[in-house]
Amino acid sequence: MIEFKLENEIDNKINSLNKLTKILSFLRILLAINAIIWIIVGLSYLEFYIYIALIFSIITILFFSFSNKYFDELNLCKKRKEVYLSHKRRRKLELSYFQDDGRDFLEKDDYKLQDLDIFGPHSLFQYINVSKTKLGKELLASSLKSLHPFDERTRITANAFVDEQTLELEASLLEFKNNTKSINYDEYKSILNKKIKLSFLNIIPLIFLISTIIYLIVALALDLKIYPLIFGVILTTISAKKFNNNDVFMLDSFKYYELSTAYLKVSNTIINLNYYDEYFNLLKKEINDNIKPLNNMKKLYLTLSSRKNIIFNLLLDIIDYDFFLILFYNHKIKKLKDISILFENVAKIEVIASFSIIGIDNEIYSIPTTNEFIKGTDLYHPLVKNCVKNDFELKGGVILTGSNMSGKTTFMRTIGINQVLFNAGSLVFAESFSSSYFPIYTSLRANDMLKEGISTFYAEILRMKKANEGIKLQKSLILIDEIFKGTNAYERINASFKVIDKFNQYNALFIISSHDFELCDANNILNYHFNETYQDDLISFDYKIKEGKSETKNALYLLKMANIID
Repeated sequence: MIEFKLENEIDNKINSLNKLTKILSFLRILLAINAIIWIIVGLSYLEFYIYIALIFSIITILFFSFSNKYFDELNLCKKRKEVYLSHKRRRKLELSYFQDDGRDFLEKDDYKLQDLDIFGPHSLFQYINVSKTKLGKELLASSLKSLHPFDERTRITANAFVDEQTLELEASLLEFKNNTKSINYDEYKSILNKKIKLSFLNIIPLIFLISTIIYLIVALALDLKIYPLIFGVILTTISAKKFNNNDVFMLDSFKYYELSTAYLKVSNTIINLNYYDEYFNLLKKEINDNIKPLNNMKKLYLTLSSRKNIIFNLLLDIIDYDFFLILFYNHKIKKLKDISILFENVAKIEVIASFSIIGIDNEIYSIPTTNEFIKGTDLYHPLVKNCVKNDFELKGGVILTGSNMSGKTTFMRTIGINQVLFNAGSLVFAESFSSSYFPIYTSLRANDMLKEGISTFYAEILRMKKANEGIKLQKSLILIDEIFKGTNAYERINASFKVIDKFNQYNALFIISSHDFELCDANNILNYHFNETYQDDLISFDYKIKEGKSETKNALYLLKMANIID
């Protein structure tokens, strides 16, 4: 867990900038009013006053341009402060503050995503995600679903990111709007291959425009009537609107201009970060190489957005602006370059920054290493306050017994969530952790689904089927809570023995919790348990895993405590 050393400095800077920008805002208003007054005077009296109006207008524009940097700096400082506050909330597990919980990435048939709280309310994604781009969120979600999608170096880079300057990156990512889901990157890049073809129809508005200008000159010289001039303007406007319309002009150019601006700000922040990490510097170099092409895209989208203002666009149609815009566009796209590598690298850095959250906001974390089995020390669940840490080694099958509420399910989720992070190329929640890229199959929340007409037992069968298919393909990790709880004791126990034999046959790593002590005698398994203690009619749990099978039961005691039975 890093100490926030710069937060007080940012607070002081915000206070000073608030005072400065208030003064600057007041001066801006005064200058703007003064300039407007002189413009009115100048238009009324002309002559010398028009020059004074021009001078004050230039001074006002220059002052606005000069003072903008202080407003921008204040905005960035506020974003930095927001990042610090978000980390404090994360450390308190106030996850409802983080609106994006990744529920859109849930898949109905990938049971581990819900069973292990990977996505959804109070989930791992909600806890670690700092991605703000659409691609970054998708890449993080993909990494949490699959096996080692990244280069192994991402673990080392994520560890390097456990540093206060990473918060600067998080602040710059806040430049992205909340509506990034609507971003279509293919549409954004479509202008790379969209040259606008010109035909004779595009010349018609230009002919009307030239004719109108010629008539204006002749009318001024010979004092002719202006009615034909009005008619020429109308013809130019209507024909320009009809004949110069095209797919490029239909793009939401201002949205893509803002997207380009946000990427430029984040890219410049990344370039200014100094991490002595080989992989990060490789990503940074490729981003730096694409800054100029990105800036060209930004400028072109800004130019295209000029026709989005209805009133302004109507005035531009009078001079056949779109025709000249087409010529300008066709000239500029020749110089454009595909910047997909920049988008992809920013997304990768967002994911690495998300992985680094584990180290930034936790005292205990580690870079996992590879092993043929699972071994961890001081393993804990990140979404459980004051979670008790456990050491554990899993080389084959385990039957886990223990009383209700003793910690069995949370422990299995602890193993599962750390394995998910291992598979993703992330840091993990443990003092040390070693594993291999094991697919994960779970049955921790197998409940009936009334809408689908599925009983609890059949829901369990569906999960077992998926695990059974998976272990035939690759050595896997399987986590099952209260196996076959949806059927009677006789069939549950017999079916469980058969499932255990099948898992052993394919050398799977598995933990099965059960209240059926008969399963503790299954072949080729180890027994572990959680237990409780009683004192002064009070029950307490230490949540520490222990070898052997449980010797205690607490169901009747809990019923007595609730005054349900005597």
